[in-house]
Amino acid sequence: MKLSKRLQAIYDMVPSGVVADVGSDHGKLIISLFENGVISKGYAIENKKGPFNTLKKALEEHHVENNITAMFSDGISELPSDVDIVVIAGMGGQNVIDILKKNPGKLKNVKTIIVDAHNAIPEMRKQICKMGYVIADEDIVYEAKIYYEIIKFISGECKYLDEPDFEFGPILRNEKSLTFKAKYQSRIKEIDNLLSNKNIPSQKIERLNSEKERIRSML
Repeated sequence: MKLSKRLQAIYDMVPSGVVADVGSDHGKLIISLFENGVISKGYAIENKKGPFNTLKKALEEHHVENNITAMFSDGISELPSDVDIVVIAGMGGQNVIDILKKNPGKLKNVKTIIVDAHNAIPEMRKQICKMGYVIADEDIVYEAKIYYEIIKFISGECKYLDEPDFEFGPILRNEKSLTFKAKYQSRIKEIDNLLSNKNIPSQKIERLNSEKERIRSML
């Protein structure tokens, strides 16, 4: 099964263990993990009937339904106790935070959390670190005109991270890949376009200029 660049980046971060793929959608990621021997067992979780039925069909078509359990559930509210890896991809950062904070007891045995959020990424980094996880790996990919940041957290005490680490990612801003640079160079152009509007409020001008300076100092 061929994965998109985004799903491949997530796949590459998954260690061996028991995975719960929250918001599994078509099941491509978890099916690939099983078919390639990365995992021997997993749970594919969906909370909407349509996607859940599509997911069940995909598992049956690939003959993996005995090893990957389709669960109709909300987030991690019914997370099985043998799960030690949670993947949450393809949703907003605040939604990711809410899913994890709603049932913190379910994370007792979870050693790895891998996330791919569309927005609110700095706050998501900060909140997951506060929950007892450290950032172990990060990647950024560009696909279909969208930049995706994939972050791997492992259980541990989060130390020595500052605001730039939460905003730009401690690993991403250290490595400064071409994709990472392209994302923020593009953001500077967006800011310049916004600042060219003469009717922009002064508070917004100040906020945008501050962001622009933070980006320049980081690049």
